[in-house]
Amino acid sequence: MAPRSGAMVVVALAALSSGACSPPGDAPAQVVAGFYAALAAGDGVAACAALAPAVVESVEEDFASACPEALTTGDLGDDLQDRAQGTTEPRVRVAGRQAQAVLGTDTVFLSRSGSGWLITAAGCTPRPERPYDCEVEA
Repeated sequence: MAPRSGAMVVVALAALSSGACSPPGDAPAQVVAGFYAALAAGDGVAACAALAPAVVESVEEDFASACPEALTTGDLGDDLQDRAQGTTEPRVRVAGRQAQAVLGTDTVFLSRSGSGWLITAAGCTPRPERPYDCEVEA
């Protein structure tokens, strides 16, 4: 996979740093829970439906396969399956049109799109003093 700058994640983190935690039943939490439930079930189509279009395009380019296959097979599929098995109830922080969901095994970033939320980065691991390292992002 090509290296990424992480600029989008840095911007999202800056926006979220002053946001308050949202209730667990919040819409971003539901999107993230649905994404990982789909991955745990091997349903790449449903998992891809939770991603922003630019993220789907990036996944398909980076892994040279359709999004559903990329998310459920190979190294990316294995990593996401491992993360799906260890997820917990997301702790969500919302700042305007951006959200961050922290689970036991992952950090996921979302953006409001129309009346719903879409995942803009997933499979993210924090790095001290640096942007998150995300497996799936635009």
